[in-house]
Amino acid sequence: MRKFTMFFMSSLICLCGCFMACSGNSDDNEVPDNGEVTGPITLTVDKAKIEANGTDMATFTVTDANGKVLTTSEYIKNVYFEDLTTGDYLERRTCTFSAVENGTHKFKAYYLDWESDEVSVTVQNRKNYELFYRKVGVFKMTGTWCTYCPAMTSSLKKVEEKIPGRMVKMAFHSSSSSDTDPFHLSQTSTIMSRFGASGFPTCIYDLKVMSIDRNVSVIKQTLQDQIRKYPATCGIKVNTSYNTSIGEITVNAALKSSRGGEYDLVYVLVTDGLTASGGNESSYDYTVRAISNNYLSMSTDGRFTVNANEEHTAATFTISNAKNLNPATSRVVVYALRKVDDAYMVDNITECSINGSIDYLYND
Repeated sequence: MRKFTMFFMSSLICLCGCFMACSGNSDDNEVPDNGEVTGPITLTVDKAKIEANGTDMATFTVTDANGKVLTTSEYIKNVYFEDLTTGDYLERRTCTFSAVENGTHKFKAYYLDWESDEVSVTVQNRKNYELFYRKVGVFKMTGTWCTYCPAMTSSLKKVEEKIPGRMVKMAFHSSSSSDTDPFHLSQTSTIMSRFGASGFPTCIYDLKVMSIDRNVSVIKQTLQDQIRKYPATCGIKVNTSYNTSIGEITVNAALKSSRGGEYDLVYVLVTDGLTASGGNESSYDYTVRAISNNYLSMSTDGRFTVNANEEHTAATFTISNAKNLNPATSRVVVYALRKVDDAYMVDNITECSINGSIDYLYND
């Protein structure tokens, strides 16, 4: 059994699955119907159930009191569809809905001053298309001195409230040319250089997509796009123990793949509730305190190949010099790297308390 040791970085060295089809221009203004449409309106859907594969679609039709179809090109400018379950609206000029997460969605249609009764669409059988529950790794580049970083923190929190359990956040701090960040990591600049990032805050999703956008809707869509485009091919199981007397965390992880392939596991220690004198936020959560060296690409001696539906147990990983940690606010994050489109990305990610365990998470 191999044993790795990872040390803290010096504190003062200078990270709904619902998708709505879109077509046409969403900026069109409403056009009066000139009395051609008679209320009330009726909403119908061609499928009460769809498969959770992101391609099976339910198509909505809206008609007026005389049976005139309003989901044609002539009238659809004035039609809106609301997903009452999520609070989202379908994009303008569309009448189809698809998803990659199980659940029942209730919809209403609106045409000018009229609204329809509700119809329901049930999304089912995600496990037939993705065995393991997928989470997105959010690599947030930040600094205690950063003026706009609190807005990114707030936006990520709001997104998490909208689609809970779909992301694992890691805050990589950096000092500026004029201000020292007590949680500075040298790896922050390496990650930013790899992706051509130059400003703070910046988020990199799954080591695949970089964005500086702090808009809640945009972040939510980015997460959903990652989940839809890159289904998880593996799950991760973690068991940790924290020896307070010597300040050492022992991590045992295993990976199970649904289709087989080459992977590598990355280990990260994060802490919540940190404070910094003069910082722009009252406290700093999911702050990266230490990370294994293979955080961007597979290591030569750590990568492994696993067959489909088989489990690989990784070598014991040790995080040293980890004294005075609070198990209630510190966690170990483990993510699996896989090569996609000739580049390494996060296939799946999980997190576990420093004295606990987390089993594989499966889709229903």
